[in-house]
Amino acid sequence: MSSYQNYLVTATLLFSLSGCTLASNKLEPKIIQKQEFTKVKTSEFDLENHYIIFALEYENQNAFDDARHVYLSLFENTNKYEYLLRYLLISFNLKDYQSVKRNISKYLLSNIKEEEMLLKLYSLSLLNLSEKQSALIYAKELISKYKNDLNHELLGSIYIELKDFKNGFLQFKKSFLLNNSENTLNTLSNIQYYYLLEKEETKKRLETFIEKNGYVFNICLQLLTFYEKDNQNEKLTPFLKKMYFDYEENKEYDLSLKTKSLLIKYLAKDNIEDAIKFLEVNSPEDVLLIALYQTSNKMDKAYDLLNKLYIKTNNSDFLAQIAIMEFERAENKSLVINEVILKLDEALKSIDNAVYDNYFAYLLIDYDKDIKKGLRLVKKALKVQPDNLAFIDTLAWGEFKLNNCLEAYTQMKRVVDKVGLDDEEIKLHWEKIKECKK
Repeated sequence: MSSYQNYLVTATLLFSLSGCTLASNKLEPKIIQKQEFTKVKTSEFDLENHYIIFALEYENQNAFDDARHVYLSLFENTNKYEYLLRYLLISFNLKDYQSVKRNISKYLLSNIKEEEMLLKLYSLSLLNLSEKQSALIYAKELISKYKNDLNHELLGSIYIELKDFKNGFLQFKKSFLLNNSENTLNTLSNIQYYYLLEKEETKKRLETFIEKNGYVFNICLQLLTFYEKDNQNEKLTPFLKKMYFDYEENKEYDLSLKTKSLLIKYLAKDNIEDAIKFLEVNSPEDVLLIALYQTSNKMDKAYDLLNKLYIKTNNSDFLAQIAIMEFERAENKSLVINEVILKLDEALKSIDNAVYDNYFAYLLIDYDKDIKKGLRLVKKALKVQPDNLAFIDTLAWGEFKLNNCLEAYTQMKRVVDKVGLDDEEIKLHWEKIKECKK
């Protein structure tokens, strides 16, 4: 066998097009028992190697339609089923299910080594052509000859399409017994919970899997979702704490971070003090604490943590937040305005944030520090969020300060038309801008 032909035999099993592998369609052969196959009689074809080169070059150029027809010619001239399979795989990925159906019905042979893949492609193509009952027949034939997890899942998927959830569940259950896969368990659990309505059994299955296999993140999320849907809120935070400490102990820091965010969300929902205490004990320099301190009006703690984090990291985002907090907390804002402006100016040299741009712009405009710079900043912010009414208010106020009364009126009217005059600052701006326009 030539090197090109060897390549094709291997490549058929690893087939991929444009980064999308056929693994997503459960097409890889996975035979779990040794089997004696019927040998297919083949023919010699003088141009075989030349055709292979053409086909491979077409594939390299993403000319898959041309490539598949070369493979079909190779099959017709040699009767080698690896070429037919290659043609069918490309056709399937090109969504030409009719061609797959037509050629498999014409050339399918029993007990050849390509039979499993041919039956898979046939079943899936029939399913995509909405010939569900026919797809079911061939999927059953497939599983009767080649019992493995992927084939059970294919048959199960067809049952689900037919809304036969009980049989679909049984097939995925058989698959799970073979592979113990989290993806299979995820599908199995969704069928059992949402379609068979066996909710307690589903949760028990997931809990058992976690006890045996550890805190597999996606399975844990699924179990948490079911707890929440069934209003078992008392189970949420204890379970999340176990997840978090397990990930921390095993140095799975990405997962511990995701889990911590979820845990704090649920803790804060019930009692924000519990969320604060948890972080103060287990993660005292966590940025989540800043928002929690602010929400619970512990501004001194929020300010101290911001300064600590800024000194430690030199992160300009922290500097911007420090500046804003200093301004908002000041009783006499005129006394701190210059220092706040210096900090915001420094912070915005290295970060791009529309909210900070607008905040800085408003200070520069409202305190008559640098109105033109303020307008440049708010216009930059509006490129990011063109309909943000707070930004439009800043723009209108800046135009008013430069005595561009008509433009100020046009912009301010957009704000007033949307939100009215309940806000005192908007009301003040509107009155002054209307007066200016007269």
